[in-house]
Amino acid sequence: MILLDNLRYENKYFISTAGEAMLLARLGVVAGRDSHAGADGTYHIRSLYFDDSFRTALRDKEEGVEMREKFRIRYYDLDPSHIVLESKQKLGKMTRKLSAPLRLEQAAQMGAGDYISLRGSDDPLLHRFYTQAQLRLLRPRVVVDYTRRPFLFRDVRVTIDRNLHSGLYRLDFLNPKLPTVPVFPGGRTILEVKYDEALPDTVRRALECASLQVSAISKFLLCQRFL
Repeated sequence: MILLDNLRYENKYFISTAGEAMLLARLGVVAGRDSHAGADGTYHIRSLYFDDSFRTALRDKEEGVEMREKFRIRYYDLDPSHIVLESKQKLGKMTRKLSAPLRLEQAAQMGAGDYISLRGSDDPLLHRFYTQAQLRLLRPRVVVDYTRRPFLFRDVRVTIDRNLHSGLYRLDFLNPKLPTVPVFPGGRTILEVKYDEALPDTVRRALECASLQVSAISKFLLCQRFL
């Protein structure tokens, strides 16, 4: 069930190299850096997405279903000391993300399609995933890798994602040397803007420099063209 609380707007754009350079210059003045970013202002994200045998999550995205949900395991900078299970829920133009911590052995078992360690969990999200996995026979489908540069301004989060890579699903998604292939061999950058109600004028003016057009972008979908 997708609840109607804590929903945020999420706009996505493809951005040119020139637009990215101008945007970085402006955001560097008006927005703050994410404390989780490294010395260069970025961090690496790896996600393992789940879907059923009918590829429901994939088809829902392709068909533009208004209310949809997908599950993923995510960790950062290829460091498995902090791993989470996430539910990414979408209702029209708004999104909601739920998160629950996973132990390393739980994540490894889930990557192998074994969810028994989640049975009886007190965490609502882990319990929900286990139930959905049993009802829908969810299985790991695709690994999504990219580098993110985040900026923060009040309730607004602006992220610039580069080097999108797809991992043809393997059991060793926790392996930092997992082979992946570039989704855009020539290089392409994705901009995401998330906010609660209205985009502040300061951020809106910063974005105007890049001549942006909202696109229905899904890294989950883009990375599956290699499957």
